Amino acid sequence: MNKRNTLITATVLLGLVASEVSALEVDREVMPRITLGGRVIATLDYLDLDTDPDAKEEINLADSSLLMRFDKRLYRNGVAGGVIGFKENEHSVTFHQLNAFYWNQNYQAQIGRTRLRNSIVEFPLIRDDDLLTYTHVGNASSDEEFDQLHGEHLAFDWIVDKRIQKVGLWGGTRRNGEDAIFVDAPYGIDSYGVGYTYEQPEDLVYVKRIRHAGIWLDRQEVESAGNTEWMTAIIAGIEFNLNDDPTKNWSMALQAITNNGIDDVVSLTSVSEQARAKSTALVASIRYTGRPHLLTRYQGAITVAYKDYADFDQATQWSVAPSVVFRIGQGIDLLGQVKYTDYETGLGDGSDTSVHLGIAFSLEAMFNDNIGERDSILNLEHGYIK
Repeated sequence: MNKRNTLITATVLLGLVASEVSALEVDREVMPRITLGGRVIATLDYLDLDTDPDAKEEINLADSSLLMRFDKRLYRNGVAGGVIGFKENEHSVTFHQLNAFYWNQNYQAQIGRTRLRNSIVEFPLIRDDDLLTYTHVGNASSDEEFDQLHGEHLAFDWIVDKRIQKVGLWGGTRRNGEDAIFVDAPYGIDSYGVGYTYEQPEDLVYVKRIRHAGIWLDRQEVESAGNTEWMTAIIAGIEFNLNDDPTKNWSMALQAITNNGIDDVVSLTSVSEQARAKSTALVASIRYTGRPHLLTRYQGAITVAYKDYADFDQATQWSVAPSVVFRIGQGIDLLGQVKYTDYETGLGDGSDTSVHLGIAFSLEAMFNDNIGERDSILNLEHGYIK
């Protein structure tokens, strides 16, 4: 009887232990936080272009995009995840965001395809390519517009004060596909940069004097006529408030890009040749944002830009682009913009004028949020209203 009781007790204990061991082996999959974001921008464009006399009025859906972010808290410290993003590009759909990331209070790292760090300030333009030749360091190995804005890179940032100031380093490639590769374009890592940025969190943008500022060194490898050279550009920019009224806000933005180019550039007929030439670009904007009851409702702005190619005679151009945005609902905006550009003889002479009228719909939704937000997912896209 005692033996039988002992055997039963041992069996029960063994079952309990086995149950605990089995429980430890269960894969407790934790659902990630899921963030969806996106924007549809649709404009009717009226065009009068000397650079393209055959251009006709068109419906423009460029910069419309869909974003998905998945992330989780790690066992010890920080958050890691990935971003997948699709963008309308030349009447096709392209991955413009496809990267993995990690961040904590002190550091953040990213690897994959995303926006290049070849600009400091987002100016109040409907689309980030509206004044592309002034606002971004050009791609010396591609004429494709997509390659001026996006690339594959590995980036690391040290958040100096855990919130506002960052020192960053990145390296990668500006090449995105076989069709965009020049015959003599470099392979592998062809670009790198290092810089410092100062960025106010979104809840302090209207009450602190400096909104955003930074300075970056941008270098890219260029192969020309069998020779390999490195082209260096310096980008410096600042955006600041002109008053301290968050309901009727005036702000100003300034950016300068100086590019030392490479030797032996013989013409300025293509995007890549202009990127390779020695140049200086200056951009400035003034923005008024109406926020009755601290709810953003309308914005008016004007942006002016100037660029000079130092090694060519009469090779300057300038542009002016006034714009208006009226918010008729949460994330639903009516848009209007006029852009005028004048070219000197060295750039073909003449002028371009375009008028853009349209509507934008933006969305952001979050599921299973157990982390807390650092940046809106829409910050991955160009912000035309702030």
